[in-house]
Amino acid sequence: MPARILRAACLLLLCGLGAHAQDAKPKAPEANAGIVYGKDHAFAIKAPDGWVLDNQSGVPNGLHAVFYPEGSSWKESKAVMYANGAGKADDDTLEKFVERDVDGFRKHSPGLKVADDEAPPLNGKEKVLVKRFSGDRAGSHEAVAYVEESKVVVIIVLHARTQKDFDDALPAFRKLVSTYRFISDRVTMENK
Repeated sequence: MPARILRAACLLLLCGLGAHAQDAKPKAPEANAGIVYGKDHAFAIKAPDGWVLDNQSGVPNGLHAVFYPEGSSWKESKAVMYANGAGKADDDTLEKFVERDVDGFRKHSPGLKVADDEAPPLNGKEKVLVKRFSGDRAGSHEAVAYVEESKVVVIIVLHARTQKDFDDALPAFRKLVSTYRFISDRVTMENK
C-alpha cells in the first residue's frame, strides 16, 4: 500500500508541474517593441535584451520612446537611449542636417569633441550617419545615429554620464539602431 501512495503522489506532482509549465507564458518576440510616430514619420524599434522600452517617462521631454536597463529608470539610469523624428527642409541633405545639429551642440558646449563612428547595418538604409560626442558642459558621452528618410531624420541617441557607462552601453545602442524599421511618412494625426 505505501508504494501505491508514493506512486500516486509522484504522478500528482508530475501532473502539477506539467500544468504549471503550460500556464507559463513565454515572452513574446514583439515584447518591448513599439511604433513611434509623429508628423511625417512612423517607425518601429525594439529594445535590446536587458533594456526596457518606456513610452511614458520621456513624454515631458517630448520623447515617446526611451530606453534604459532593466531594474533602472529613465531618471536614475547611468545610460539611457531614446529615438525621435525631426522634420527636415525639402533641400536638406543628411550631412547638412547633422552639421546643424553639431553646430547647435557646440553653441552650448564650445569644448565639445565630435567624432565619426561606424553605422550599424540597417535594413537597406544607405543614409545613416553616427556621431560620437564628448566633452560637453556636463561631461556626458553620446552616440547619435541619424537615419535619413524622405521627410524626416530619425535620431537614435545613447546618452551616458561617464565613459565607462558609455562603453558598457554601446553594444546595446548598436543593437537598438539595427532594429529600426521605417514604416511610413504618411501619418495622420488627430487634433484633440
